Amino acid sequence: MGTSVEGQVDMAGPVGKLLHRRRLHNSTVMQSFGVDPVTGDVFVLQVVEGGLTLPGESGPRTGRQRAYAGDLAVTRLDQAGTVTGHMYLRGFGHGVSMGVEHDGGVSRLWTETASVPMGSNMPEEEKDGYGTAVTHFEFRSGTTLSQGSAQLAPAYRPVSGATNVTCTIDPTTNRVIVRFKSGGMVFESYDLDRARAGDWTPVARIAQPDAKGTFQGYASLGRVLYMVAGSGYSDTVKPPGNTWLTAVDWTDGSVLDQRFTTAAPGLELREPEGMAVSVRGGVPHVHVGFAGEEPGPRTCTIVSLSGAPEVGGVKVLADWQPIPLASGVTADVRPPRGRLVAIAGTTVLQLSGGVKGTFEADTLIGRLPDALAPSMAAQCSVPRNNSGGVCTARAEANSIRELWLYGGRTANPVTWAQLDNYSAVWR
Repeated sequence: MGTSVEGQVDMAGPVGKLLHRRRLHNSTVMQSFGVDPVTGDVFVLQVVEGGLTLPGESGPRTGRQRAYAGDLAVTRLDQAGTVTGHMYLRGFGHGVSMGVEHDGGVSRLWTETASVPMGSNMPEEEKDGYGTAVTHFEFRSGTTLSQGSAQLAPAYRPVSGATNVTCTIDPTTNRVIVRFKSGGMVFESYDLDRARAGDWTPVARIAQPDAKGTFQGYASLGRVLYMVAGSGYSDTVKPPGNTWLTAVDWTDGSVLDQRFTTAAPGLELREPEGMAVSVRGGVPHVHVGFAGEEPGPRTCTIVSLSGAPEVGGVKVLADWQPIPLASGVTADVRPPRGRLVAIAGTTVLQLSGGVKGTFEADTLIGRLPDALAPSMAAQCSVPRNNSGGVCTARAEANSIRELWLYGGRTANPVTWAQLDNYSAVWR
């Protein structure tokens, strides 16, 4: 780590996962996301896909028309990664960042609004819409909002003529952060309760330092502002990519740390998209989003940098979780479960429990929760019933959340396999 201040999360530390390769309501690239601090629901912004007709429209519009107008889709996913709702936002912007708060028993989303097409040295029709103000509103699944809808809070513009206006929320300090362009790019911090009441008096202001690439999102945790920059894989950007994370001190705008990250290495496209902060079990996490799949439909992967301390040289990234078994597979003595830990700088997937059945071929034995799903296959030899001198099988966790057991054959079936010694490098 570079210069360190209290509460700073180590951006070079081990990476866990919040969501893994999850489809969204639209097929387009995710732009940003936020986490409800009470329910844990994840909300993801996208530019609306082409071919849809929204309420009040006379016919379908192309993806280019949607981007120009600043039309956004919001997908809500629960902690298991299941889509549980969606909204559409017409004329709001590009979705570079968002905030989520839990107020009055409901999720309230803070986003950009009042979209204006922007872009230099390009034809008008090729420009993308970006917000010029911020607003907030209650998430209501299945609804469509437009600029000026009664459900929206009054729009806030930080300064006259500001462009590229976006926002996020720091749940640990109860601050709303607004980023905007006025000459250069600027971040301002406001008291969330006062801003909600209409008092937008900034309590801090810093200029944006160099993010080392295409700016893709930001988050705030205590004294530190985090930024992500980079682009997806392409003919000119090859693995491991060009994604950089930057930590900035809110007190003076200085760069505390800047790190190249190879998180989620096995994804197709792997375009960094958005950041957010959450607190789970009292532990703060800084999350980074990556859009996946080429050519699509795109998926959402969110990795996590944990503020948890090491205990005895071990940092727990995801504690023990049950692994649901596939059809025809039975738990043997103890049901399978898994956890993710970092030991001496290496992230390891550990399993426990066992399975039994009559496995006469390579067999899907379970499905991993997102927090345990690797971006690249993680495999390990495990004990099995001794038959004909064969006493080991191979267990493999793959990048589509599956756990397989390899080695069973008709002439030599696996009747049980023990997972307690499964410990494989996880990436």
